[in-house]
Amino acid sequence: MRSARQIPSGLVALLLACGAGATAPALAAFDDPPMARTYGGESSSRDRIIDSVQKRYNARVVRVSETTFNGHAALELRLLSQQRVFNVVVDAASGQVLSGG
Repeated sequence: MRSARQIPSGLVALLLACGAGATAPALAAFDDPPMARTYGGESSSRDRIIDSVQKRYNARVVRVSETTFNGHAALELRLLSQQRVFNVVVDAASGQVLSGG
């Protein structure tokens, strides 16, 4: 009798991220450094920024990367709307849009 084949863990993670209805904060958690997120039921400022940008552009954040813009900490967000995929750079502290959109 054959033994059951196991699915590689990387494939499972990819399938969960792409097809299981993952939300932007859940996707952001993959590259979220420990200092940027708070715990105990509170939303982090990063989560609030993501929510604000999603509402402003009527699009879903599908990737978050930390970067710098003019020497200041920033977040580069990739957004997906019904019409297009685009990037926005926002100030990591205030959420002010610095570039893109």
